[in-house]
Amino acid sequence: MIKNFKKLSAKEENEMILRAKQGDIYARNLVIENNLDLIQKIINKSITNTTLTNSDLVQEGTFGLVVAIEKFDLNLGFKFATYASWWVKQAMFKAISEQSYALNIPVYIQETVSRYNKIKQDMEKEEQKEVKKEVVAKKMKMDTEKIDTFLNVFNRAMSIEQGTLMTGNKELTLCEIIEDEKQNVEREVIDIELKRDIKNALENLAQKEKNVIILRFGLEDNKKQTLEEIGESYGVTKECIRQIEKRALNKLCHSTNAKALCAYLR
Repeated sequence: MIKNFKKLSAKEENEMILRAKQGDIYARNLVIENNLDLIQKIINKSITNTTLTNSDLVQEGTFGLVVAIEKFDLNLGFKFATYASWWVKQAMFKAISEQSYALNIPVYIQETVSRYNKIKQDMEKEEQKEVKKEVVAKKMKMDTEKIDTFLNVFNRAMSIEQGTLMTGNKELTLCEIIEDEKQNVEREVIDIELKRDIKNALENLAQKEKNVIILRFGLEDNKKQTLEEIGESYGVTKECIRQIEKRALNKLCHSTNAKALCAYLR
């Protein structure tokens, strides 16, 4: 909650700003306290697309105030709040871009989308019905296609650490659900065992039978060949190769070391 501080007059604020520029931390803090309500008003009016909390936004807005104090020129005659508003927005939108989205989104896009959402919400509240995007774009004097482009920028990437409610009221993160094929230890172990079984089982076959099985199922290069292709390489018909394959598979299926291999090849 933003505490209620005693408001400084315009003259007092300018005096504190001048002292802050000279390195007075106490004066700088007074100016910040005097403008905390300005930060909250900007949050309420301009910020609609963010995962940052209100406290985070206030903190980022405070950083913007510090910059505004350093850069504010008292001789220009502007109100500090008017000048500081721009820096507060810049600081908050920059934080939103860096912390809420997968890519850094330009501040002007964030401001446009926030303004679009605010106008849309106000129109729907007033008319008590959903307002089409084209109507809002027209009110903003912008092309609908441009609004579409800006809105699409805000597609967020989902963290694999994000919680997902599953059945049985048990919450799991995406990283626990999504299979990592590169780190599947169980699959690697099965592959190693299967390759070992294949190597052992093929030793029980005649050389031609062994070669046919290797070529037919791509056991060495993962490139499976048809009966016809193997027959051409041996100069025999595909029916001849089929008979060799059948004989080899029968042998493998009767081998005690190749039950899993036989099921795999079948």
